[in-house]
Amino acid sequence: MDESQPWFVRAFAREYLEVYRHRSPVQGQQQVNQLLGAGLLPSRGRVLDLCCGAGRHLLPMRASGLDAVGLDLSMPLLVAGKLEGAAVRADARAIPYASGRFDVVTNLFSSFGYFPDDGAHHRVLQEVRRVLKAGGTLVIDHMNAEVTIANLEPESTEQRDGLTLVQRRRYDPKGRRVIKDVEYTPDGLPPRHWTESVRLFKPAELDEFLTQAGLEPTARFGDLDGSPFEDSTSRRQVVVARAR
Repeated sequence: MDESQPWFVRAFAREYLEVYRHRSPVQGQQQVNQLLGAGLLPSRGRVLDLCCGAGRHLLPMRASGLDAVGLDLSMPLLVAGKLEGAAVRADARAIPYASGRFDVVTNLFSSFGYFPDDGAHHRVLQEVRRVLKAGGTLVIDHMNAEVTIANLEPESTEQRDGLTLVQRRRYDPKGRRVIKDVEYTPDGLPPRHWTESVRLFKPAELDEFLTQAGLEPTARFGDLDGSPFEDSTSRRQVVVARAR
């Protein structure tokens, strides 16, 4: 791995699919069903799945009848998902679609907060607002900071099918980031190391960022099934924001 590359380039290589193999296409289908059942996704319309990865949500969206396309920076994940024609490789800070094209933008599995500066996070949301129709919606699925910090597991080790996976986690209060150091060691091969670093946004702070981008928060849920959000117990915050 090229250590000069940003972490979000190095981390989302082919090894990512093994580290997060529990985030499977079956789970993706179940979660899209939850989004549809809760009314967080419409039954028809144009959808952009921003940071779609290998397409575990995008493909079920398309199968449901939605006119859905994806965007991700990782070519290895796009290739693994066989997403040619369904997704583009691009940076979320510069979405290569026309203004007002989409009815809905989704950003799932804590795919926001990757950049080292908040100016970049503002640009992502400004681009989301630009490509949404007036009155269109963003559905953003982010970690609930309070619960994530309280339940952070400092270290875990797993043995899987000839692979040793060690993950060390910490919270950086100055940067407001959860940092995960990953050591990935296939049997008989030297270990590979990378770091993941995600900026956490508390509910009020996320709402402020959305509002500044012209996106009005209208609802917050505790999961993709539309269950109620609880500050002290919900592991995630699923926010719906309307494009003004």
